[in-house]
Amino acid sequence: MSRRWATLQKMWRETGPVHTGAFLASKLVSVAKNGRMALPNTLEANLETWSRYDWSKQGEEWTPNWEWKQSLVRHVLEPNIPLGSRVLEIGPGAGRWTTYLVRRACSLTLVDLTPECIDLCRKKFGESPHLRYFVNDGRDLSFIPAGSIDRIWSFDVFVHIQSADIAAYARQFAALLSPGGVGVIHHSARGANARGWRSDMTTQKMAEICSNNSLFMLSQFDSWDHGRFRISDQPEDEAPDVISIFQKPPAAAA
Repeated sequence: MSRRWATLQKMWRETGPVHTGAFLASKLVSVAKNGRMALPNTLEANLETWSRYDWSKQGEEWTPNWEWKQSLVRHVLEPNIPLGSRVLEIGPGAGRWTTYLVRRACSLTLVDLTPECIDLCRKKFGESPHLRYFVNDGRDLSFIPAGSIDRIWSFDVFVHIQSADIAAYARQFAALLSPGGVGVIHHSARGANARGWRSDMTTQKMAEICSNNSLFMLSQFDSWDHGRFRISDQPEDEAPDVISIFQKPPAAAA
């Protein structure tokens, strides 16, 4: 209980009473539905959760089936991560998507809040001149040179990150992306009311965050391949997540 209280106090200081009150209201709804209250998606809570997580299944426990994953790679990852790109992956976990990115990137930077995940990726992908590994604090990317990234990829990660921390990331995306660079981010669409320990992030908030940081939103969707596959098997009007694809303006436009 003391840990939860400390976390709520930190949320109050960082985001204010309105945000904290809205979060508590959403969690009361969660308690009524599920009989339990989950911790808010603070950096501390994420670090504790994923440091203790059993990664023996390499994150494939979140893959509905092989056809779903291959379709996502073919219709979402490959069209937006061209061969020869300089790629940043945020939250690689045990390398579930890194396996595909490492084949396409001329340089690949892996950043994770959890040291255990970076260790897993080092063991899986080894040391190479075109691979770089970093443990960060869940918000900071200042160690990445400006204009050195062509593509950003993150899946199954930002769904658990609070909107304030996502905004902190986005402020840096505009600097580290090359002109015309693109980001592909999977995040919560419906806020903390969605199942699966989702954060307060929403589709609209992501659009606003990108706009506030001079990033042009190209598309937001929860299905691909003409609707054959969806992020979630929940009804369309209850889909908990969305994929946002945004772009830094080309040099001429900037």
